[in-house]
Amino acid sequence: MWEFVHRTSLIPAYVRRTDGGGLVKSDLARELDRSEKVTLSYSLGQAMTGIFCERKLGVTHLLHMDRYASRWDVAFSATRKRADLFGLASAGWVVAEAKGRSNGIEADLPNTLVAQKRSVKSISGKRPWLALGCVASFPPHRDELSITVVDPDEDGPEPVDIDLDLDRYMLAYYEPFLAAIAAGTPQVRDPRYLTSHFGLLNLRVGLSRDVAVRVRQASEGQLSGLYESIVEILDADLEPDEAATAFPDGTLVGSDWTDDISLSDWSR
Repeated sequence: MWEFVHRTSLIPAYVRRTDGGGLVKSDLARELDRSEKVTLSYSLGQAMTGIFCERKLGVTHLLHMDRYASRWDVAFSATRKRADLFGLASAGWVVAEAKGRSNGIEADLPNTLVAQKRSVKSISGKRPWLALGCVASFPPHRDELSITVVDPDEDGPEPVDIDLDLDRYMLAYYEPFLAAIAAGTPQVRDPRYLTSHFGLLNLRVGLSRDVAVRVRQASEGQLSGLYESIVEILDADLEPDEAATAFPDGTLVGSDWTDDISLSDWSR
């Protein structure tokens, strides 16, 4: 929950939107020291990789590998050179390595991405459909946030096989949403969603009530069939109120950051 609050607060603190719609760093972001910039860049890289995978590849449930591994006590190989995220698209599994840079991309970064993104040999016995490296950066020549994606074919060193259970995958994915909703102030604006409001963050977070009920059942022991149940629920194609954005995974987010991210404190 606190990790959620931390990452959410990074946006109004450090990101601004130009009149043309581009995203730039705030003055506060420019004044961070090196270690603080690394934290901000890492979080932006993770977020933008998630957006890219959903919008361009149709990955609705992108999960961090360490989240799955820690939740279900799964051991990978000794190497730390493995991709960050993985998720299922209609064409197959997608493996993504996320990076963030506070300035431009250094020349040797693509080689690092090659080694990490191909670190997963198979998932449930199947070779990933796509393995990619995604970098969110602020190139000096334009200042605006840019996304660079690379997809070479070669395998990385010590590739691992992931023995995945889809029901466990879904439970690990949705549990943090339930934790976040439980920590906020309950708010009912659309009866189809279980929703909470976070006043200081000007943020509303929700989850389809049907999904929430089924996930709670799974967390209480009825895990079998969770994946199929979620797929059936999401096929209902929920359309929420206009004040929030519903995502294909059944989650809902509404924010009021217009004034915060439109401040002109980023101008030089």
